[in-house]
Amino acid sequence: MNKFILLGLVLSVGLGSCNRFEYSTDQSFDRNSPRDLNATNLKKLGEGKNDKTVRFILTGDTQRSRDETVSFVKKVNEMTDIDFVLVAGDFTEFGVLKEMEWIARSLAKLNVPYMGVIGNHDMTGRGKKVFERMFGALNYSFSYGGTKFVCHDTNSREYSFNGMIPNIPWLNSELQPEEGVSNYLAVSHVSPISTDFDTTLVKDYTGVFAQTPGFLASLHAHSHVYDLFYPDDSKIPYVVTSAMGNEEFLLVEIINHKISFERISF
Repeated sequence: MNKFILLGLVLSVGLGSCNRFEYSTDQSFDRNSPRDLNATNLKKLGEGKNDKTVRFILTGDTQRSRDETVSFVKKVNEMTDIDFVLVAGDFTEFGVLKEMEWIARSLAKLNVPYMGVIGNHDMTGRGKKVFERMFGALNYSFSYGGTKFVCHDTNSREYSFNGMIPNIPWLNSELQPEEGVSNYLAVSHVSPISTDFDTTLVKDYTGVFAQTPGFLASLHAHSHVYDLFYPDDSKIPYVVTSAMGNEEFLLVEIINHKISFERISF
């Protein structure tokens, strides 16, 4: 065979399969990587202005749990009247692109929109850059059915406890009174009782929630086990969902300005 023809064949095979391999753990995207998933799914969700009841799923810590994530999607798709799913961080174990793509590919099969916040493991290596490109901003908010969901980064240890994460001024601004909003919810990965949360910010963090009229709850993941606690006298519940690998999630309902939680196994 002519050596030039052979060279052409080798090059065409190599180029044709360029997306079959992960070249480096430093890779932050490839041609199949989804982009801006939070914004895309929020457009699908809309504002739910006519909803009298908000029902959503809270899950987290999908890392190393691809099979369980597939089972989770099947379970959620069998349920009725679910508005959306919130994934409270740790999509990945090592912050690697392929990990995040695998989980995103499974969650894309949900019948309802899903949004996510960043977890501490998602910030490993180049994970922060991967997350920002694939999902969007680390701090963002949206309103649905009269409730404002304030999603934010609480991975203090990943910033060497620099006193800036979580971003208290940003939270203050997002929790100001707003037309059409009656209730507020916070969603993040690390809870304020975790050793991975900046202890110098716990009082300010819980304080900004306590002073917000209509604040219903603060939702988290990270510890891999269900927990419900009250860190101050505000009577605001702080709730931690179990890990995906434990085959359990939370069904959260908001009805008439009251919130409830149900643990569901799958």
